[in-house]
Amino acid sequence: MRALLSQTLMLVVPSMLRQIIRHSRGQGAAQSRAVDSPARYQQQVRYRLPFDGEWYTVNGGPTPTTSHSWDIIGQRFAYDWVVTDDSLCRWRTDGRAPADYLCYDLPILSPADGEVVAVVEGVRDAPGPGTGWLDVLTAHFPGNAVTIRHAEGEYSFLAHLRPGSICVRVGDRVQQGQEIGRCGNSGHSTEPHLHFHVQDRADFFESAGLPVAFDWVMVDGSAPADGVYVYRGTRVRHARSR
Repeated sequence: MRALLSQTLMLVVPSMLRQIIRHSRGQGAAQSRAVDSPARYQQQVRYRLPFDGEWYTVNGGPTPTTSHSWDIIGQRFAYDWVVTDDSLCRWRTDGRAPADYLCYDLPILSPADGEVVAVVEGVRDAPGPGTGWLDVLTAHFPGNAVTIRHAEGEYSFLAHLRPGSICVRVGDRVQQGQEIGRCGNSGHSTEPHLHFHVQDRADFFESAGLPVAFDWVMVDGSAPADGVYVYRGTRVRHARSR
């Protein structure tokens, strides 16, 4: 109910309405480039998970039934990750403040070598984490974000970063595993988490999402493996050594 009310309020906030229109137009143009299956896309770059330690895949997968948002072309193969304890609880105390959450302020890493092509910062952490409300006054609904070009037509997008935490700038060359910012709750985020996806263009609003298989990944405590498509409901960890 709160999420629905937030979405209704967006339509009467001019800055939010402009973003909605821009996104709608961009996604309409991206429809012709949509990928409908990992089997139909040849990945160019070897990616690692964009964090260290064990994180929980709360949303995302490479199929229509597991997808983050199958009908939103840019986020079709996106992931949302959080950190939980053994009981899947995501916070330390009562979850009323961003810093209560286990993933908040943890380092977010570049998933592959590349060049930073876009940075958005100065977006506040959304108020009321855990309540289901969206920040209808945010200037950028992905929040603070970094876009990295890894190859022609392959860009990673890392969003909802903590205000003031981004440590790279446009034009910087980054290495795989290099810190680019910290996990936060900025933009349209109902609780601290990392939103990650790979897209075919630099512009978030105009891109089509691409399926990505990760290397050096452990899923639910399994042995490290390469070429792994991650699914919601799994615990994933980057294997530092093979």
